[in-house]
Amino acid sequence: MTATRAERLRLLAAFALAGAAIGLVPTCAKPPQWRAELERVGIRFVSAREVKAMMDRGDDFVLVDARDAEHYDRGHIRGAVSIPAEDKPLRDVDVRRPKRLVHPERLPADRDRPLVFYCGGTT
Repeated sequence: MTATRAERLRLLAAFALAGAAIGLVPTCAKPPQWRAELERVGIRFVSAREVKAMMDRGDDFVLVDARDAEHYDRGHIRGAVSIPAEDKPLRDVDVRRPKRLVHPERLPADRDRPLVFYCGGTT
């Protein structure tokens, strides 16, 4: 199944926006403390380019749009499941109590498939 030109452009636009948002964050040699803590418990941060490569390879994962339903309805990456997360910056997340998902019942029954979450920004 091939994507239409419009679908490809939407996907590229979404990745470009994600890349631009990431580019606005000051870079440093060492990740912020909040990110290091999340990575220690197994959360892996991937770039839009890495997700695109995963999609191109046909990797088996579930793409989760963590934005609210209104933003999901306006447009989302094809194949993404809408599971909004509470609106709280990652830097404020306690690893002992992660972000609450609004509809956890939408998570796939197969818990062996990796989940890739995306949102509207770097937080």
